[in-house]
Amino acid sequence: MGKIEDAIKKINLQIQMSPNDKYRALIGEYIIDQITTEAAAEQILQAEKTLNRALVEITKKAEKQKMGNCAVIEDSVVYGWAREYFGLTANPQAPAEEPKKGVCVSLEDFL
Repeated sequence: MGKIEDAIKKINLQIQMSPNDKYRALIGEYIIDQITTEAAAEQILQAEKTLNRALVEITKKAEKQKMGNCAVIEDSVVYGWAREYFGLTANPQAPAEEPKKGVCVSLEDFL
């Protein structure tokens, strides 16, 4: 198996450790989408880099932004923190985060 496949397998196994943890699954699947080069795979394959530790780091960063008992953080920021933890740059080939939905309304609609 190549490095890319090994890195994907590593993250998949870590996702499966807590199959009901949706947060772990979302971050893990996002990281898998970023593993498209040998260089990215090497970052993931570092022994000390784990999905669990990434989640701990993300939580620490979110804690710093909370107001009261809540923190509202955009998906792109959280995914950026995950990439940062693993030492990855954004992959333009990976699926983009959900586009923001809006409503297009013309003033003529109200006449």
